[in-house]
Amino acid sequence: MINLNEYIGSIATSLTEARMISDLKSLEIAEKFAQHDLLKHFSIPRFRAQNIELTIPVAIGELETQYQKDYQPIDNIEFSAQTYSILKDVTQRTSFDRQTSIQLKAAINNEVESLEKAIKATNDEGSALKLYSSRIAEQFINISNEKIDVPTLIHRITENLASQIKPKQPVKQEPKVIVESYKLQEIKPENLIQIKMTLNEEGLEWHTSEDENGNKNSKLLPE
Repeated sequence: MINLNEYIGSIATSLTEARMISDLKSLEIAEKFAQHDLLKHFSIPRFRAQNIELTIPVAIGELETQYQKDYQPIDNIEFSAQTYSILKDVTQRTSFDRQTSIQLKAAINNEVESLEKAIKATNDEGSALKLYSSRIAEQFINISNEKIDVPTLIHRITENLASQIKPKQPVKQEPKVIVESYKLQEIKPENLIQIKMTLNEEGLEWHTSEDENGNKNSKLLPE
């Protein structure tokens, strides 16, 4: 399969190249006419395409989605702060002692970085967040020695932080089409799409002008 824009573009490009080949042949003929005593007075035959109408059957194969390249699923600083705040709320504390706080923040920062990498690699925010919540709960108990229900803590972290994860946004959706005749013959007629194209030729010519100082300027302008 091929992208629809590439397929249509290749057809238009092929017609342009055909015109170029025709013009080169006209140039070859012009050189021969110029060397002939009688033909040099004749007009040079040249092909011009006024309207080219095409009807192209295709079938939509699939829709290719391209996503943003610089995808940032979470705000690391805000996500770490929210996680730390949840741990305080669950234990009904306003703060932890200095040593516990330092260890917790370091552990949270490391897990947040791992979470971000996991989301980017798998695009599975739900599974990545559950693993993050489990890891945070495990490390929190090991560091603080708090007696707390682990499943409840995991659920609390997951539930409160789910909205902080930004889904990956598509920036472009490009349909891929089936164009091979033997494949199109196997598809029901009602599932085919007829693309109708009308191409009009518009030529460009070099026009050279000279200013009062004798400087020459060349521009491509419509014929």
